[in-house]
Amino acid sequence: MDFDTEIEKRPRKKRRGGGLIAVVVSLSILVGAGVLVFNFVGGGIQQLVDRFTVADYPGPGGPEVEITIVEGSSGEDVARLLLEADVVQSFDAVYQPMLDLNPTIFPGTYAFPTQIPGLTAVEILIARENRVYEELRLREGLTITQTLNEIESQLGISAEDMLEALGDLESLGIANPADNADGYLFPATYRLDPGVDADQLVGIMLDRLDDELAKHGLNREQAHELLTLASIIQLEARLEPDFYKVSTVFNNRLDIDMPLQSDATVNYGTQGEKVTTTDEQRADPNPYNTYFYRGLPIGPIGNPGGLAIEAALNPVEGDWLYFVSVNLATGETVFSETLAQHERAVLDFQAWIRANPSWNE
Repeated sequence: MDFDTEIEKRPRKKRRGGGLIAVVVSLSILVGAGVLVFNFVGGGIQQLVDRFTVADYPGPGGPEVEITIVEGSSGEDVARLLLEADVVQSFDAVYQPMLDLNPTIFPGTYAFPTQIPGLTAVEILIARENRVYEELRLREGLTITQTLNEIESQLGISAEDMLEALGDLESLGIANPADNADGYLFPATYRLDPGVDADQLVGIMLDRLDDELAKHGLNREQAHELLTLASIIQLEARLEPDFYKVSTVFNNRLDIDMPLQSDATVNYGTQGEKVTTTDEQRADPNPYNTYFYRGLPIGPIGNPGGLAIEAALNPVEGDWLYFVSVNLATGETVFSETLAQHERAVLDFQAWIRANPSWNE
C-alpha cells in the first residue's frame, strides 16, 4: 500500500472557523455598502415619499370664490378650475376623490371657500347647495313692455337687447300678427346662471312656455289663439274658480259670434290704466278693441300663466254670457245669463267704485 496515496484519498474536514469569519466579513461588506447607498440616495428616498403624498389643504377654508362650470366640462377641467382658483392645493387632491365618488357634475356657477380639502370640494359639487343663481320673478298678466322693464330692473339686461333678441319672431316660432312677443314670455320665477344674456334668456323663457303648452299637447306655433284668449282671462279673472267661468263666458260668446266686450282689451289698445273704460276708448278702432270688433283681438294683451291657459282650454259648464266684479278688493264676481241680471250686477259694481274711488284711479 502506498501510504502517501492513502493519505491523499482521505476526506478533508471543513474548517468551521474560517467559514464564520467569511460570513462576518460578508455582512460587514453588505452593511458598509448599505451605509454608502443610504448616504448616496437618502435625498432621493425622501423625494420618492413626497411624490406619493398628495398636497391637500386641511381646511377650514378662506374667502369664497365663484367657479363657472360650462356644459361638457370633464372632471379634469373642473379639477383645474378649482386648483387655479386656490380652492384646492393640488390637482390630485380633488381629482382622486372625483374618481372614487364618480359624481355627476352639473354646469353652472358655484361658490366655494378657498383652501379646503379636495374631498370637501367634491362634496360641495355633489350637494349643489352652493350653486349661484340670479333670480327673475315675473308675475302673470304683464305686457311685453312691462316684462322687458322688469328684466332690465332685475337682471340688468336692457330692453333694447331683449328686443334685438326677439327681432325675428317667425324664426322663434312666434306667429303673432301684431308683430310683438306679448303672451309668449312665460311668467314664472326663473333661476338663472350669472351672466345670462338676452339671447339665452329669450330661449329659456320660450322653452318654459313650451313646457306649459306640452302639458296640453300643443306647441308654440299652434298656440296663438289660445294665448290670446288666455291673456284676456288672466286680466279679467281674480279668483281661481272664476278663471274657468270667465273662460265659459268668452267661449259662449265666441260660439254665437257675440263681441267679447272685454275692458282689458280696450285698455291694452288705448293704453288705459283705469279699471273702467270710457265711451271714447270703447269706440277706438284699434285691433285689440273687442267692443269694436267681434272675435278675438289681433294678439295677446299680456303674458298668461298656467292657470289661465288651463282655463282657456277647459271652460266649465254654464250658460253665462256676462260677468262683472262687484268687489275689487275681494275679487267677488257675479256671472249672469241675461242682460237684465248683468245690469243689476253692474249697478252693484258702480256703487262699490263710488265708495272706493282709489281703486279706479
